[in-house]
Amino acid sequence: MTANPLETIRSCISIEISRELGIEPAAVRESLTIPREEYGDLTIVLSKLPQGNEYIDRIVKSVETCSYISKVDIVGLYVNMWFNRPKFTELVFTSIVSSGAEYGVYRESDRKRVVVEYVSANPVHPLHIGAARNAAIGSFIANINRAVGNDVQTRFYINDVGRQVAILTLGISQLRDVEPPKGMKPDHWIGLVYAITNTIIEITYLKRRLEIEGGEERRREIQRELDSLIVDAARLREQAPDVFDTILERLKNTDIEREISRIMKGYEEGEEEVSRVARKAVSLCIEGLNQTLKRFKADIDVWDWESDLVWSGEVDKVIEALKKISSEYKGTVAVDFRQILATEGIRNRLRIPKNLEIPPLVLLRSDGTSLYTVRDIAYSIKKFRDYNADKVVNVIASEQILPQAQLRLALYMLGYHREAENLVHYSYEIVNMEGTKMSSRRGRIVTLDSVLEEAKVRSLAELEKRGMKSEEIAEAIGIAAVRFYLLSVNPSRPVKFSWDNVLNFERNSAPYLLYTFARTEGVFRKAKELGIELDWSTILREADLHFAQNSPRRWRLVKMVSEYPDVFYRSYTELDPSIIATYIIRLADEFNSWYDEEPIVLETIKGVRNSKLIITYAVNQILRGAFKVLGIEPLERL
Repeated sequence: MTANPLETIRSCISIEISRELGIEPAAVRESLTIPREEYGDLTIVLSKLPQGNEYIDRIVKSVETCSYISKVDIVGLYVNMWFNRPKFTELVFTSIVSSGAEYGVYRESDRKRVVVEYVSANPVHPLHIGAARNAAIGSFIANINRAVGNDVQTRFYINDVGRQVAILTLGISQLRDVEPPKGMKPDHWIGLVYAITNTIIEITYLKRRLEIEGGEERRREIQRELDSLIVDAARLREQAPDVFDTILERLKNTDIEREISRIMKGYEEGEEEVSRVARKAVSLCIEGLNQTLKRFKADIDVWDWESDLVWSGEVDKVIEALKKISSEYKGTVAVDFRQILATEGIRNRLRIPKNLEIPPLVLLRSDGTSLYTVRDIAYSIKKFRDYNADKVVNVIASEQILPQAQLRLALYMLGYHREAENLVHYSYEIVNMEGTKMSSRRGRIVTLDSVLEEAKVRSLAELEKRGMKSEEIAEAIGIAAVRFYLLSVNPSRPVKFSWDNVLNFERNSAPYLLYTFARTEGVFRKAKELGIELDWSTILREADLHFAQNSPRRWRLVKMVSEYPDVFYRSYTELDPSIIATYIIRLADEFNSWYDEEPIVLETIKGVRNSKLIITYAVNQILRGAFKVLGIEPLERL
């Protein structure tokens, strides 16, 4: 682990108290917390310390032997401590200068092999804003695991076996040419064909229901839904009249459900013509998705085709193994989890919510085709096996909590205990855009492509207000803005997407952070112009370590810089990007307030100037390191 100034002091205090009281240093450490500013720099909560309130005098005596502590005060059941400011400042400065951009980055002593499966969107339409949150989170998990030294592989599961791809295949096979029109992104083309086909199918289905439905109220409900679909159909036809009319005409006298079932079964069995059309259509969509993901700084190492998994026989092997532990359920074969759920501690071991009811897992549809969760069991085994993984993280929306729980239980019942215990469902909530109701089946989605383009246009307009005109910088700001906003909210909370917040150049946003970073770079350029050599070891030797002695603002900055290693560690262990995001906003706020109050390069006292330069360097390096794990490109000028 790299230097952690706060940990140095915690260790000093813990060791001294443990010697005095004969208790474990870890127990002392658990009692330490950072209090509000008026109560010092570090506090011992006596109620958390074994017999702490009985040995207050001995505790105070032990604390006072730590050279980093200058003052101790007892208030009730709290021992409040104030740091020796010059000594602590030296510790922080030395840590940052010796580590640079690696400052605060936790290092795993035992490197793990980690697979992160993320995005894995249905390959029948472009990525939407909800998938963007998945992409941002998944790439963050990969980035921070790489930063700590783990070996990481990212994977995308191409869900090409199932009803949605069958509908796409049905639609695309009615057309002469599978290729997209000139100038149209392939995933947008595929999404249009899919939406047209699905909307036509739904209209046909509802018209038939209307013919046989006798209840007046139900007929009105169906008619309302049909009217809505007809509006969507008109919108889709405007985009591609010939495509719409061709698919409509050719499906007019088709038994659609029979065709969809034929395609699904044919594709699972590897039937040549069905496979050729389906693979071509899905490949086009994946080509477009990959373009979007690369632009969004979310790279995929391995693209796994679900159909390959089925054709390889691995799914059949899993089904046969599951049949041996299955029973009859509502006329079909299913895995019943009641017995294993009665095993003591199994929910904790497999991280299954206490009150989640888990029904049996049905293995096959009535037509003999496999179900998604069953195929996912085979895929989970493959992910662990192929990469010899210690952990697999599935970044999947919270609506999949039940199938992901069934997946882990089924793995455990099949004897894959290690895999089940180390398969993590990383759950996240949805993204809401004001005034938007999305439906990919009807072609009503806010695509990530359109969001990134809008972010770029808005960023360019803001830059022009400030006398800059650079599409390259506008692109970087736009991508950073969207990524940061999606990562700044705890994954367990929904995101309300608002442009006013996403691209606020004044506060709480990526543009604001990039502006802060550019400010620090501007300080360094100014220093070089004035002939100041930025040799940080030399600057540290000549720094005035008392510069924060009587300045609350400077001292706050020193302490805030010292917190980053703890922040990084928490963000890594909890896999929560919002922890780092919240911290760097606070750091930027504090730095900018100080920057506006005091000169840095023009400081007349050399030792104080050097200390100010090191604080600026610390903020610069922390932001650089945080940007790296958050997937944000730093900008030296803005």
